[in-house]
Amino acid sequence: MERWFSRITMFWMLFLGEVQSQDWTKCSTGCTCDGNKMSVTCNGLKNVPNDIQKDAKKLDLKYNSLSKLDPTAFHGLNKLTYLDLQFNKLQALPEGVFDQLVNLNKLYLQNNKLKSLPPRVFDSLTKLTYLSLYNNQLRSVPDKAFDKLSKLETITLYANDWDCASCDILYLSQWIKENGERVKDLSLNTDPDGVTCQGTMESVNKITKENTFQAGCPTTTQQMATSPASTTTTETMTVREKQTKPRMKIFQEELFSKASIFFCQVIFTQHVSLVVIHILAEIPLLHIVCVVRKP
Repeated sequence: MERWFSRITMFWMLFLGEVQSQDWTKCSTGCTCDGNKMSVTCNGLKNVPNDIQKDAKKLDLKYNSLSKLDPTAFHGLNKLTYLDLQFNKLQALPEGVFDQLVNLNKLYLQNNKLKSLPPRVFDSLTKLTYLSLYNNQLRSVPDKAFDKLSKLETITLYANDWDCASCDILYLSQWIKENGERVKDLSLNTDPDGVTCQGTMESVNKITKENTFQAGCPTTTQQMATSPASTTTTETMTVREKQTKPRMKIFQEELFSKASIFFCQVIFTQHVSLVVIHILAEIPLLHIVCVVRKP
């Protein structure tokens, strides 16, 4: 009986091994598979195949023509430890695209065209030790973007379009200050100062609320997190309006205001005080009243 049981067990082991081998020989179109290393390498693709082996540990998709990813592109691949997406044409990442890659420890996203990152895109990657984001077009990262990456040892962030005039840069600036030993260059040397603002050589980690040029910025990232995204203070709106309004427009408005005051002083009698004239000149709708009213 024992011998019979042993033979049945061996038969099932051989059968399952054969099935697994057959699965690895049926590689996705455009890909090559290595069952021994549990790796898949694909070339010449515009989309991620939907039949990648579920027990794959390494997926190499670099040097393809991927311009976008389906939100479920990597769902089911929870054994992946290595994902390489560098040298593609990615401009954005969909929310939740990495949510099932709970065993991933290396993620390569450099040399793409990423302009932004969705909120919490890395939150499930709690085993990640290496993250490469250099040479993209990122202007900022979402608040708390890296907070779940407690095991992260290396991150590359240089050669992006970091917008240091925006409040959104404050989280990244503070994170680099606190995690400078993790921020590396191409040679994997520690270089937090190599992450610089767009158009300048100023280091992102030197940016504070005062030199973002927006007086309405919160003083801490905690305040940014607790403030509703839809809530904007009057002070912030005023600052942003001043920043976005062309300088020539401001000059024209100031010139028109001064001209109105002068004209009112000419046509009004002495019965109208100078204080009233100034008030009228500051209210655009009353410029007309000031001009056409007779003494």
